[in-house]
Amino acid sequence: MDEISVKNAFEETGYLFLYDKFSYQFYVTGIFDLVDQQAIIVDFLNSYSFDDKCSLFFDDFSFFFNCFHYSYQKQKWSTFLKPEYDEHIC
Repeated sequence: MDEISVKNAFEETGYLFLYDKFSYQFYVTGIFDLVDQQAIIVDFLNSYSFDDKCSLFFDDFSFFFNCFHYSYQKQKWSTFLKPEYDEHIC
């Protein structure tokens, strides 16, 4: 995902201070490179509560996001790969 979309997601949810704090780490690690929808980042930021007064390390932030993104992808694929069973077989 491009940098402008990522920044817009943080700005939309009120967490621009996190983007300002970690923008270099986002770029270097490519944490959002595999994210195809801005809504995933918005959903993540709306699901967690971050406070600008509490210290947060990038490692913690990336762990939380990677867990969220993994569970999102797993749920997406599990519904996609869900087999259709014939009721007459069982």
